[in-house]
Amino acid sequence: MTVACTGRLQPEHVLKAFESGSDLVCVVACEEDNCHYLEGSKRCARRFDYLRSVLDEIGLGGNRLMLFHLPGSAAEDTMPHAETAALTPDIDDRVAAIRDAVTQALSELSPNALFTGTHAHVADELYQEVDTSDDDNEE
Repeated sequence: MTVACTGRLQPEHVLKAFESGSDLVCVVACEEDNCHYLEGSKRCARRFDYLRSVLDEIGLGGNRLMLFHLPGSAAEDTMPHAETAALTPDIDDRVAAIRDAVTQALSELSPNALFTGTHAHVADELYQEVDTSDDDNEE
């Protein structure tokens, strides 16, 4: 899922991902001092602290929620293009480090306990079987 700002990410978005079977949710936000929307990264960090406590409370584990920061665009928006290229030469390394951290965390986690069984099993619980025979209409 992509949002214009991680500050707009609501707790229900994250919880829905776990309800749908995700073993881990990773969010990449702007660095707090370079957020295009000023307070978005700070708002996201506060919500993640709350969500981690909720996940710990329900027994899923707050370690299934990962928040990373990469340079935002606020400072770069007012600079000439030639200057912005020199600001983030290590961005590829930082993205690779995030990928590695997420891969490592996934390898250490047990499957999502909230999502047991197959999709067919979940569908059986969600949908009531309907009798479509015409036996009632025969005389």
